[in-house]
Amino acid sequence: MPTFDKLRPELRELLNKPVRALGLKLEGSPVEACVERLYRELEQKKLMTFRPPVYLTDEWGCPSGEPVIGLPFYLANSDLAQLEKEMNDLEDTREIMMYLRHEAGHAFNYAYRLYNRAEWRQIFGWFRRPYRDHYRPVPFSRNFVRHMAGWYAQKHPDEDFAETFAVWLTPRSGWRKRYRGWGAMAKLEYMDRLARELRNVEPVRKKGRTDITVEEMETTVGELYRPAGEEVPIIDMASDTDLRDIFHGRKRGKRARPAQDFLQQHRKALVDKIAYWTGVERPLVKRLVEAIEQRVGELGLLTDGQHEAEHLTEITVYASTLAMNYLTNGKFLQP
Repeated sequence: MPTFDKLRPELRELLNKPVRALGLKLEGSPVEACVERLYRELEQKKLMTFRPPVYLTDEWGCPSGEPVIGLPFYLANSDLAQLEKEMNDLEDTREIMMYLRHEAGHAFNYAYRLYNRAEWRQIFGWFRRPYRDHYRPVPFSRNFVRHMAGWYAQKHPDEDFAETFAVWLTPRSGWRKRYRGWGAMAKLEYMDRLARELRNVEPVRKKGRTDITVEEMETTVGELYRPAGEEVPIIDMASDTDLRDIFHGRKRGKRARPAQDFLQQHRKALVDKIAYWTGVERPLVKRLVEAIEQRVGELGLLTDGQHEAEHLTEITVYASTLAMNYLTNGKFLQP
């Protein structure tokens, strides 16, 4: 994770301020347009009575059983968004809408208590099943839709429904064509029937209880960005020998540049795609890519300007292999 001392002065000034003191509001914020877009999409799908309340909190989420949507506080302020971008990865509009549609799926489930229906349980599974943060997906299974990274629909029946809802809601997703012949089609068709049934039906629960709101957050901005727990050592994440094989540029090359700069340029895309296709949790993939980035800088490795596409392909495959090794064996590198 980048350090605070590299931040611009105006961003460092935010670190000691409690979130509650920042006066953050959804109304008039940069993210308000995305919420309004979500509501328009619901209307376009003829869901006339379902409008889940949205509030600002510490992270994305929909409290279990509560038909409300929590948005991360940093999306409501341009300086906080820049801080998030420099310390982590800031969601773009496409990603914000993906998350909003997913959380709206949870809220729809809770608003109508669909999880109590026998057909819902038959299609998606037991809602009360224990929720596991660490799960081992079946890559490329056609029994689940693909929306968020990491085969997320396989995590829990509740997530399966939320992902199905998100795919169904997404404009021009072409789900009827894309999922033709898949086991997931039965879930999408069930979602479509539910929408027709409930389009003018008032939710069983219109309002829900929020988790902590920005008005209640005593935590300072800086405390939210400090890493928690022990991190995996770099030496256990990638091999120096392998990295030297991948980045073999020479200082005399006219278009050679530091491999660390090259990886920084492509970091977000690497993390996004590796997490999406491997199913390894995104924070761990991000830590892996950042560790590789740091190590190639320490080793002084360079790219060959004429073969940057090859470098990008090779480091993507390499990091994906390390991630899959972690998923199956609990370690990036084997002794």
